[in-house]
Amino acid sequence: MSYPPSDREPSTSPWQPPQEPPAAPGSVPPVTAGAPLPQEAAAPLPPVTPVSRPKPVRWIVALLATVLVVVTGVGLAMLATGSRTPAALGPTFLPPDTVAYLESRLDLPGDQRENLVSFMGRFPGFADPAAFDLKVNDTLDRLTREASQDRYTYTGDIKPWFEGEFALGVTEVPEMSSGPDGLGASRESIPPFVGALSVADRAALDAFLARLRADAPGATFTESSHGSATIVTYQPESGPEQAFSYAVTDESLLFALTPEHLVAALEVRSGAQPSLAGSAIFQERIASLPPERLGAVYLTLSVYRTLVEAGSSELDGTTSEILSEALEQLPEAVAGSLRVEDDRMVLDMLVSAGVDTPLSPSRSTSLAARMSSTSAVYSETRDVGEGISKVVEGLVTSLGAPPAQLEQVEAFLGVPVEDFLLWMEDAAVSVAVDGDQLTVGLAATVTDATVAAQRVERLTTAIRAASAFGEVPFSIEEEDIAGSLVTTIAAKSDPSSPLPDDLPFEPSLSYGIHDDIFYLGLGDFVSGAMQRSESDSLAGNADYATALEAAGGATNSGVAYVDLAALRGFMEALIPDEGRAEYDRDVKPYLEAFDRFIMSGTVTEGDMSLRALLYVE
Repeated sequence: MSYPPSDREPSTSPWQPPQEPPAAPGSVPPVTAGAPLPQEAAAPLPPVTPVSRPKPVRWIVALLATVLVVVTGVGLAMLATGSRTPAALGPTFLPPDTVAYLESRLDLPGDQRENLVSFMGRFPGFADPAAFDLKVNDTLDRLTREASQDRYTYTGDIKPWFEGEFALGVTEVPEMSSGPDGLGASRESIPPFVGALSVADRAALDAFLARLRADAPGATFTESSHGSATIVTYQPESGPEQAFSYAVTDESLLFALTPEHLVAALEVRSGAQPSLAGSAIFQERIASLPPERLGAVYLTLSVYRTLVEAGSSELDGTTSEILSEALEQLPEAVAGSLRVEDDRMVLDMLVSAGVDTPLSPSRSTSLAARMSSTSAVYSETRDVGEGISKVVEGLVTSLGAPPAQLEQVEAFLGVPVEDFLLWMEDAAVSVAVDGDQLTVGLAATVTDATVAAQRVERLTTAIRAASAFGEVPFSIEEEDIAGSLVTTIAAKSDPSSPLPDDLPFEPSLSYGIHDDIFYLGLGDFVSGAMQRSESDSLAGNADYATALEAAGGATNSGVAYVDLAALRGFMEALIPDEGRAEYDRDVKPYLEAFDRFIMSGTVTEGDMSLRALLYVE
């Protein structure tokens, strides 16, 4: 699907906090940008000074302990009990032109709790669903104690008030500066952001915050009111550089670097200002994602283009040109979500293309049917010849090859160097595992079999010409396989420097064309691929076939597949005996659950949809 272009002006701040929001009757006037807090609100609360003085950062860590756990993984999501509404709180307090949005639905809406319990049941310690919450609570208590130096626990201090939703929005991009070290964001230009934690029990939250204040000696807390919300600015004894603000409402705990941005967020939440939740562009992009999910992300990339270009004025001409070309290909926006199903994690992404964003066409091929059923790694890509041509053309231009040398190479090839492989269309690479041996190879469809044969023959001629200038460490042989000519270049073992006996692959390279497919690979890859039946191929492998269907089907713009179980088995054979016991005890039980991974994309009406699945067993 396609979306209307954004009319956002990236060179200006996309979100201007209200300069003087109206005060609610009987409330303390709200803070405004650059103005002191009202006298009755600005008076600091008297600090509590116990005998021992913990570090100021401890207060921040304790307050945001939940956020820390969110960042470290999905662990906090396991805590929730019961299903919640799929509707997210985050977009309701952010402006419509928010440039980056992240949500973590730790309340596990819809089927996510049931699916998560089933998913985690494949891992050690989670086999019993009845003990699921207890085990996770114990884990989070330990993490919270470590983060707060044993002052707080999750179950005792955070869980009573936290409802389970975390959201963070960046409301405008930072200014970029360039210099001797290249592009970068200055310390003074940290982007304005607003974060939120959903609140189930405000009284419990107020009690927790009161305890945190008591544990913050020398810190200053300055209060103001905005409507029914209380805005608090915390400044540690160490100075204002670590200050931040938070606001408490009945439904959320908001936090930001400054009170002005909290005022703006509260204005949006109250309906006085438009919200991201009401943005048609945001809703159209996010609506394509599953509503029942663990989390979501939304990035507006187009606003960065002008910003980075403005900050690259001091770069040299070549670097600036390369950067400019890359920026022109930048997508307009990216939206993504993560959800859990019974035996898999599912990542969905929607990439909204810009005018010059390169998109691979969606189509089906028979390349997987040419690969071994034991392929542990498989990747399929579209329009490989055109892609290689663009890369080579760029390298020739940037490196500036001497005209005479380039003319000699092109005279031998018969075409411009960047056009030599244009006959290749779609290509697939496979790494198959058979015990302690690997078979690696490439198969590519050809657009013109005659041209392909001519180009391959030129390569063979070049290799034979090189071998004519004295002793070479390889031999060249040709044979007929399934009616097609296959050329094999095999390494010779020099008695003075013999090849290792335990190589995980056969030291020979073969290539040839059969049924309009070009093959190139180590060992017997080519002969096997040319004669393979579909039932004995990767396409006939049930694990691959079911994963491909779940990822979007055989018609796609590319595929990446990894048989994690097969790779683990291969790597385990390489573990030395002295490390085997430790691996079997501490590592293997956790890796055994991971079965396979697949990612596939499709292009529809100028947008690309990507889906990645991680299977457990």
